[in-house]
Amino acid sequence: MDNNQKRFIEDTLDLLNELDEGLLQLESNPLAIAPLEQVFRTMHTIKGAASMFGFENISRLAHLLETLFDKVRQGHLPVSDNLISLTLQAFDRVRDLLGKKNKGDTTQSDNLDIHLALASQFLKDVEYAAATAIGLSTGYNKNSLATYLLQVKPTIGISEQENHPLIFIVKDLEALGTIKTHQYKDDEGYITDWSVVIATSIPRSEIESYFIFVEHECEILLEQLADGNLLQEVEFKKAVDDYHQGSARNPEELKICASWLSEKSTSARKQNTVVEDAGIQRKSKTQDDTVIKVSKHKIDDLINWISELIILQAQLLNIAQRDRIAALDEITERMETVTNHLRDTSLEIGLVPIEALVTKFKRLVRDLSKQQGKKINFLSKGTETEMDKDVIEMMTAPIMHLIRNAIDHGVETPEERSLAGKPEYGTIKLKAYRSNTFINLVVSDDGKGIDTRKVLQKATERGVIKPDDELTEQEIFNLIFCSSLSTAEVISDVSGRGVGMDVVNQRITELRGSILISSTEGKGTSFHIKLPLSRSIIDGLLVLVDTTHYVIPLNVIERIDRIPYTSLDRENHVCVDVLVNEELLPVFSLRKKFYSTAIPPKTTDIISVGFNGVTKGIAVDSIQGKIQAVLKPLGEHYQQVDFISGGTILGDGTMALVLDPQRLFKESIFVN
Repeated sequence: MDNNQKRFIEDTLDLLNELDEGLLQLESNPLAIAPLEQVFRTMHTIKGAASMFGFENISRLAHLLETLFDKVRQGHLPVSDNLISLTLQAFDRVRDLLGKKNKGDTTQSDNLDIHLALASQFLKDVEYAAATAIGLSTGYNKNSLATYLLQVKPTIGISEQENHPLIFIVKDLEALGTIKTHQYKDDEGYITDWSVVIATSIPRSEIESYFIFVEHECEILLEQLADGNLLQEVEFKKAVDDYHQGSARNPEELKICASWLSEKSTSARKQNTVVEDAGIQRKSKTQDDTVIKVSKHKIDDLINWISELIILQAQLLNIAQRDRIAALDEITERMETVTNHLRDTSLEIGLVPIEALVTKFKRLVRDLSKQQGKKINFLSKGTETEMDKDVIEMMTAPIMHLIRNAIDHGVETPEERSLAGKPEYGTIKLKAYRSNTFINLVVSDDGKGIDTRKVLQKATERGVIKPDDELTEQEIFNLIFCSSLSTAEVISDVSGRGVGMDVVNQRITELRGSILISSTEGKGTSFHIKLPLSRSIIDGLLVLVDTTHYVIPLNVIERIDRIPYTSLDRENHVCVDVLVNEELLPVFSLRKKFYSTAIPPKTTDIISVGFNGVTKGIAVDSIQGKIQAVLKPLGEHYQQVDFISGGTILGDGTMALVLDPQRLFKESIFVN
């Protein structure tokens, strides 16, 4: 697979997400013009590009479906559930094929026979209906003719023998209407630019869409000269020839001619021809506000170098403080400010909006609610919130599982909701927002809520808890994260086997995040997921236990208390319940966990950490201060220790271990 095909696949996968969004909007509002135009343009773009890059079956399928939606535009076909479902399923197959090819799976052929047959039969049925004068109006008004000037300038000269995509694109424009094209070459015979004058009823945005896959390789200038087909006018055709052959090539002369002819032809009614003065300019490397695509590994490489810079800055600070060099101390403080800005900026570069995720969730709600005979609205807020692309990919499956659970045994059927005095339509919401250095995702529904009695019963039956255990409401909710624990009465192909929520919690833990459950029986359930913005650079608290340094992430720390060490000295128990600030707090002793034989201090600092609505303590000898830790992987010796996320290099060159408090307490047994 060459680079052009790879770029086509990546861009088409993005276009398919846009297509899903447009189709879902059109399904909810069948008379809306904007989503209809978006769907049609996207299909047209995919059709042309697929043919250009050798994906003929995808091009054929897109052509058939594009034809169907063109009939919707013309008022010969209504937007129906069958049409939307046919299109979604067809492009799901295209997405699956391209996704596998993009991952290097060469065993996949672009076999779309079933979807081609279905689309072809659908089109035949529509054409038969049209032939028997069965047509429906959608209120769509087709675009009138307009004459455009298009200038295409490749960033480097193109040989006619190299089969460059631009050569095919310019040729494809001939199918759009009346056209006059001229190409310019340098002394060595390379094409340096094209000048195209075209009269067409196709909208400007559709002409632009032809260049979507090559916009990074050329500069495009498209501007409308006038309404109507000026290429029918002898004077204008001569002006175009003069423009193409002239050395100065001043487009203003064409505009003047177009304006004069346009005014001359307004005998029936007066109209003001406005020649658009700016047009659409796409300069992939020169325009300040241009969006460019950057390889993910380049961004990761940049973050790695900034991480090294942070380590060097810490080492300089250590030297300045050790040797009491005031001037160096001042420089390191300024350097810290710069590295912080560099860190934040580099992290921002790799963030993308979660909009693509939302479209997937809408599809999931649509398909499963129809399958189960439920009526459910999906609402989203904060889709402009940006997350790391890798995190988005890792969080897609967990959130989809939460939504599946909500659909399957959260939101009731219309009949059940009516009996409970609820609206016929249930609601599932996704809310995303950013707070400081965290991304918050909230998935909620207005369904049955969690039956805590059933949760306790199932947990007791499976031996997860003892019958006489006293748990807080939050601790009861957290039991649903235990493996194989499900309160569903019926196992379905969607959920109910108890093999999902534990994976959801595990994935969030891997990302150093937390999940908080709130639920009211009969009213609904909410899952609040909190994730750190960065996984490689963290703000932490540096602590000392015996002679070893540890880092505890600041985002989980709630408070710090100092108590006598004797409060912990209870036989050799690593985990004990201790009275801290007049409250009984489960405390984990790192000193006992690592079998320290050194004489303990008289007092110990208890760092209270909170996650998933539960607070517990970590006992350390002393606190060294805040630190910006660059997370580094550790060797085989630590790979089996779940509660150590990695290591970080301190300013003096020694290493500190970065703790994962949630994993630290996961299987700890506390004694009173």
